[in-house]
Amino acid sequence: MTPEEKTLYVKLAYQYYQNKDYKKAISLYEQLAEAEKDDFNILNMLGDAYLKAEMKEKAADAYINGISVLESKGQLIKIIKLCKKIIKTFPDDPRLKNKLKTTLRLLIRDAEKKTLQHEYKEAREIYEEIKDFDSEEFPVIIKLKELNEEEEKYKAREKQIAEQNMAKVEQRNELLEKFEKMAQNYLDNEDYDGAVETYITALKLSPDNQDLRRKLHDVYRLIARKAEGEQVWQKIDMSPAEKIEEAKRKAAEERRMKIIQEEEERARRLLEEELKIQKEYEEKEMEIIQKAGEELKQKLEEAHKKEKLKEEEIQRIMKEQEAKKRELLEKIKREAIEKWKKQKEAIQGKENTSETKIVETPAFLQNETKTQKADLMDTLKKTYEIPQIGKEVNDKMDIKPSIDIQKKEEKESKKQESNILANTDIKDEHIIDDIGEVEKKPQDDIIVNDETLDSLITTAFIYISQNVFKEAMRIYNKLVEKYPNHPEVKQIIQEISKRQGN
Repeated sequence: MTPEEKTLYVKLAYQYYQNKDYKKAISLYEQLAEAEKDDFNILNMLGDAYLKAEMKEKAADAYINGISVLESKGQLIKIIKLCKKIIKTFPDDPRLKNKLKTTLRLLIRDAEKKTLQHEYKEAREIYEEIKDFDSEEFPVIIKLKELNEEEEKYKAREKQIAEQNMAKVEQRNELLEKFEKMAQNYLDNEDYDGAVETYITALKLSPDNQDLRRKLHDVYRLIARKAEGEQVWQKIDMSPAEKIEEAKRKAAEERRMKIIQEEEERARRLLEEELKIQKEYEEKEMEIIQKAGEELKQKLEEAHKKEKLKEEEIQRIMKEQEAKKRELLEKIKREAIEKWKKQKEAIQGKENTSETKIVETPAFLQNETKTQKADLMDTLKKTYEIPQIGKEVNDKMDIKPSIDIQKKEEKESKKQESNILANTDIKDEHIIDDIGEVEKKPQDDIIVNDETLDSLITTAFIYISQNVFKEAMRIYNKLVEKYPNHPEVKQIIQEISKRQGN
């Protein structure tokens, strides 16, 4: 079954369901379920149709098959929602009970795991969804209460840890302020070595503090400038006896300057390496963004091109079908008028005779009595076939020749022709995507009430699974007007947003 066929079948079956023609809806849904055995939404709608047709055993089988599909996909929450809907109808079904118990057991285990991982919100959502099935075997209410208590304890611990970390940060900042004051005192007393050692100790506590690094470098520059000035005056006033001591001091000074230069060089290399890493990261990030943008643009262009070609092909096919339909209607109309004209002439020619012959209905105007078992495509063809014009004539019916009869029959023929056009389901429809999404009809055929709520929700999810977002949004807009706070109605728009985001 092609995606286009599937979409047409789904749309037609849903129309039958809305019109309460459950037998035709069941026939189509059965064929869809046979072709798409892993589609839960189709199985769910088949169960609803069976239930409306008072076929409870088959409805239960369809629902159980749908639950099996959801189990294979791990969609446990959907199983719970389906069980809520059908548990009152099938309270004693052992298969439903077993599957419900298995699902509840798995969901409670998953919620307990999320609680241990401190994912309290996700665990609470699970418990809230299954709390309607609270029992001694599955004490959901108790577990929900334990979850709330555990969350409060966890938040209290996190708050306490955060306060402790904040206190440590404040304590470290106070200590750094003391080191800075101490270093400044050393500088004021021209004890540069003490200032250097103080700043180095402070940097060990906060190695990423750029302000401390800058102040340490300022001290190094200050030491270098003062040393140069002192060396000039020492050379002027130096005596021969002091040359040895001067050499020692000079060697010590050179050693210290070398250390300072090495420290500055190391700091410079660290800064350069950091800038290099930052630049590489920014380049890679920009490259990834550009590549993603190009891929997205290419995909959008391809999708737009395919959509345009598909629309042109569909429009061409629909025009051909419309032309054939008009041609066939004109032909039937002409044949009917000619036939009645001949009958009129024959009747008027024998108007003065004492007996009136019975006029038989032409063979092409009689209704077809043969029925055949149609497959999927035959079912759709029957939907669009042209109705037979005329009715069976009784064996001994007296026909009075008159002009009024002819006018009445011509009027009836025109009325049947207009009914044919009105009942044709393919008025100006254009399939948008590869599964047959159609534009809005002039008249809104969605009926929203408590009886159609479940079937509308299920049909919306069928459209979403086939990426027919336009039809799904049309159903959602109707539902949200009457049921704005219904959780499953809200889930429709969430699922549409999620699919379109992907």
